[in-house]
Amino acid sequence: MYYSPLLSIFRLSVLLPWTIACSLIQMSFFFFPKKFSFIIPKIFFKGLLIIFGITLKTCGRANKKGTLFISNHTSYLDIIILGSELDGKFVAKSEISNWPIINIIVRLGKTIFIDRKEILKSKNQVNILSSNLRDGFNVILFPEGTSNNGTQILPFKSSLFGIVEISENKFFELQPISITYTGFDGFPTNRIFKQFYAWYGSVDLAPHAWKLLGLGTCEITINFHKALQFSRFKSRKSASKYCYDIISNSTSYTVNKFNL
Repeated sequence: MYYSPLLSIFRLSVLLPWTIACSLIQMSFFFFPKKFSFIIPKIFFKGLLIIFGITLKTCGRANKKGTLFISNHTSYLDIIILGSELDGKFVAKSEISNWPIINIIVRLGKTIFIDRKEILKSKNQVNILSSNLRDGFNVILFPEGTSNNGTQILPFKSSLFGIVEISENKFFELQPISITYTGFDGFPTNRIFKQFYAWYGSVDLAPHAWKLLGLGTCEITINFHKALQFSRFKSRKSASKYCYDIISNSTSYTVNKFNL
């Protein structure tokens, strides 16, 4: 009763040329200084907010530079939301680099790919994140490792928080971000509505995105919490817990007490 296939068709007809146009323009920006790297991606994501019918409410203020942003993760919409607000590189699982079409878009956005299954390589992955911060890029991380079902925040994987333990990084900052799906067509978002936006488990991307394009408007709140220098944390686990506690207490999720 909320879904319109005609709306899906209309939005897709706008989405495809918008994506192609922004991708072609972004290619030319590879020859510009890095400070211009995120101009087109931010414009692209802001356009996607309009196409998907997303109204965004922002609380707090995002750091401008030298920051590792930590966010909860419910849907691919989270990438659109954060990409429209932040200048930074997303950290994504390596499998995405092989997804048709999407892999082109994420590469244009200078996404950092890591293999979360290779625990033994975590030190090398931490060094990759560190080098990006030192090169002047902000980094955006979803420490749940995968998207949740919209009702329960998953335990944070703390291995990449090891970046705070490197002494050379002590002046960089860690900023938690909480994303909450707060409304659907003017009504508060309950458990039933959240399933329309949450993309998790074995749910296929294409049919989920197709239906999402045909839904009404969505209201989302993004909250930028207090940032702390890496030096304020004794270990990766304390940094992980700090972010987990703030994010879980600022969303409407059920808190999973077994976070690591």
